[in-house]
Amino acid sequence: MSRFKSPFLIALLNGLLGALLFLSPWAAQLEEDFGLGWLFLARGPRPAPEQVALVTMDTESMKALGLERLHRKWPRRLHARLIERLSAAGAAVISFDVFFRERRDAAGDQALAEAMRKAGNVLLFQQVQKDALAVAGGKGATVFAERLLNPAPPFADAATALAPFTLPGVPVKVSQFWKFKPEAGDVPTLPAMAFQYYALGVYEALHELPPLQGRSFPKTSGAMLREPGLSAYMRRMRTIFMQQEDLGPRLRQSLSMQELPRRRLLSSLIALYEGPHSQYLNYYGPPRTLRSIPYHRVLRMPAAELEARFGGKAVFVGVSEAFQWDQKDTFYTVYSDSETGHNISGVEIAATAFGNLLQGTWLEPLGTGYGLTLVFLWGGLVGFLCRSLPAGWAVFAVVAMAPLYLLAAHGSFAGAGLWLPLVVPVFAQTLPVLFFTLLLGYREAHGERTRIAAALGRYLPEQAVKDLAESVHRTGGPAKMVHGVCMATDAEQYTRLSEQLGPRELRELMNAYYEIIFDVIHRRGGFVSDVVGDSVLALWVASQSQAGQRAQACHAALDVLAAVSEFNRSRDALRLPTRIGLHYGEVCIGDVGAGRHFEYRAIGDVVNTATRIEGANKFFGTRLLISEEGLEGVGDMMTRELGLFRLAGKSREVRLFELMGREPGCSECHPGFVTEFGRGLAAFRRHEWEAAFQRFSNAVRMQPDDGPSRFYLELSDKYRHTPPGAYWDGVVDLAIK
Repeated sequence: MSRFKSPFLIALLNGLLGALLFLSPWAAQLEEDFGLGWLFLARGPRPAPEQVALVTMDTESMKALGLERLHRKWPRRLHARLIERLSAAGAAVISFDVFFRERRDAAGDQALAEAMRKAGNVLLFQQVQKDALAVAGGKGATVFAERLLNPAPPFADAATALAPFTLPGVPVKVSQFWKFKPEAGDVPTLPAMAFQYYALGVYEALHELPPLQGRSFPKTSGAMLREPGLSAYMRRMRTIFMQQEDLGPRLRQSLSMQELPRRRLLSSLIALYEGPHSQYLNYYGPPRTLRSIPYHRVLRMPAAELEARFGGKAVFVGVSEAFQWDQKDTFYTVYSDSETGHNISGVEIAATAFGNLLQGTWLEPLGTGYGLTLVFLWGGLVGFLCRSLPAGWAVFAVVAMAPLYLLAAHGSFAGAGLWLPLVVPVFAQTLPVLFFTLLLGYREAHGERTRIAAALGRYLPEQAVKDLAESVHRTGGPAKMVHGVCMATDAEQYTRLSEQLGPRELRELMNAYYEIIFDVIHRRGGFVSDVVGDSVLALWVASQSQAGQRAQACHAALDVLAAVSEFNRSRDALRLPTRIGLHYGEVCIGDVGAGRHFEYRAIGDVVNTATRIEGANKFFGTRLLISEEGLEGVGDMMTRELGLFRLAGKSREVRLFELMGREPGCSECHPGFVTEFGRGLAAFRRHEWEAAFQRFSNAVRMQPDDGPSRFYLELSDKYRHTPPGAYWDGVVDLAIK
């Protein structure tokens, strides 16, 4: 990876990566699902506009008025009464997010239609239906056409205007709203139409602006509502703005002579008609952040309070529950909570869209050109710093820069509604390039460390090399207390061979001998702790007692004997028969020494005992002895107990076993012989010297070369003539090391 060492190359690649991701639909979706969600949550709720209010058809009102749960079946006389009260209170515009599909009670329908006609400011919801149409000659291909379904005729005729309200289809969250529906002929949606009606007070002022003068529009808003009607007027305005892209800026330049409140309203009205068909919603907060008043309270509210709450405001009426588990008309947004069931209702989204249009505060994603420049420069800076600085400083720089970027993104979002990308710069460019450059640095350092470790590994145990690599500056530090099996080996005839061979030949012989032993130990999960002359000390350790350690050590001991036997067969006179002792217990591993000389080795009674057990092989003529502690929990092994012994220099007795081989398939394991030996040992423990003598005699006849049988035969013969004292504890002393 040396080609990636240049900071400039890393900067260029990271900048290009960010640019490519920024243009991908995958990253755009992640930005909308996660980046935008974080910005909303970090910003928190913001004040909702005073000019909008919600009248909620909820369970509270249903119970208070004794109505059915299905909201579409509520009596239309109640809707008529609601309109009358809101109109009397001076509501600027009343928008129903309720679809009056069919006729019902004639008197109730007439009352509702009359109330709409009298109020003169009621907008009704149109339903959008998608129809599948077969394509001629398309071999089964279909296209979908949208068709607007009007409310029942009495209501459609009485309403001021009709408008649909559909939300842009997104896979996960509702983040945008339509101003105009292109699939339905650029028909204005309910929030857009409500805003245009709300802004009728500046209708004449808008058309008096120089860029619009001379066009054949009705002179007054009243005349416009009669002919061509609100929907047709808005479609025509949209067409003019789409045909003249510079119309919006020119109109804004001519607003300087207008008073500030009127200038703001006119500017928002101009923004309604220009730009894309949809905008990103700038939510005011969680569900019910907008002022919401239950339906039944509006019907019973005193006139003065009603006028204070709804006078001059845009009112949206629709289904919205405080707890929405059972409500179908809800949408998943950045403020949704799956645990409480809180989603934002459709009517609240419509009111939010109206508020955004009124205040001109919908969200503006960073333009493509600016976005590409931002992610390219950011990625280049992060890549350059990560590769040019030392690892610690690189981490510090990134840790400092990422929060600063997030803070800047939060500030622009909360202050200006400007949506800066987060997922690509922070998660795709910052964290990965930091990880990548740290990985490069680690690989370089690891390569150097590996080369040093390989050199040290020829002289030190593997664990010592690891500890040294992890803490080069520390020597003589605290040791580790571990549980483990210690294997001690010793080669016979080493002294004789050292006299016969020259130093060079002896070195070559011992290197070949150690090679086969070390290979077995490493393959079986152990490590070589010490080598002195012809003796090897190996360990299988863990922080806690484990039966697997003992089993691995037992298998390794058998494999060592097999490997040494093969080694000796190829050496003629230069043979090194090997004895092995195994013991288990707690051992201390670490640096031993002082000053300028340290060695890494194991210390403890386990080491000394394993060495003594190895030496006990000389008494029995055996090759592999193991203590009871070392054998505990080990299965599939053929063993025979040799008894309790007090080893040279030790005060505590040890129960020894001969490890004869693996079960099944042990070539040296004769069940009858082992059984006979065991019976002799049992008689020996009961002080039945004559019986023990006979049993061991039988064992010797079965296996004439068996050392332990001969050992006990001689000892039984001695004790049947000269028994030990009455208080003899059954422990045999092996005084010689």
